[in-house]
Amino acid sequence: QWQARIMYFHWKKQAAAAGPCGDMGGFTRLVASEDGKPDGLEAEMPSFFVRQYTTAEIARYGHFGVLNRPFSVVQFADRGGFEALQEQFVYIAETDHVLMRPLPNLATPDKAAAFSFGYMHCGSSHQPLLDKFAPGVTYSEVQPVGPSPLVVSKPVLRRLAPLWLNLSLALKLDPVADRRFGWVLEMWGYSI
Repeated sequence: QWQARIMYFHWKKQAAAAGPCGDMGGFTRLVASEDGKPDGLEAEMPSFFVRQYTTAEIARYGHFGVLNRPFSVVQFADRGGFEALQEQFVYIAETDHVLMRPLPNLATPDKAAAFSFGYMHCGSSHQPLLDKFAPGVTYSEVQPVGPSPLVVSKPVLRRLAPLWLNLSLALKLDPVADRRFGWVLEMWGYSI
């Protein structure tokens, strides 16, 4: 919980620094918890609670808990979360992504803006997995980005979230893909 507090503190600080003409709008903490129960921080910061995968559900995927991220975004969309947001764009970040200056919106209504990860460059050796899981996509089209940090329009994220979840789950169940993508498999699920 301390990371969420630090992240929110810096969000408010940078939003104030950006001023009323800046790109930083409201803040909503998306929390996956057991049965979607509140965790006690909802009085300190705006929060939206969704159900995390149960132990039995996540066991099917090797207890790879980060699969809760796309699962959470899908539930957020299904339960009207996007409609509750005034902003047209969403910033997705993990709690250890602390802003040190105001965040500009570099996304467009049709294209997201994300951080490029040097350890996620797709090469020709990935092509057999792309052919299996994303027919028609070539390795040169896959960007080295994950879903965090990310600025994306609500319609694009709404359309992408179920694809991201389903692909991440499928990759995790495939032994070759699981070995190849490892601890960043869910990021590849987003990127592909």
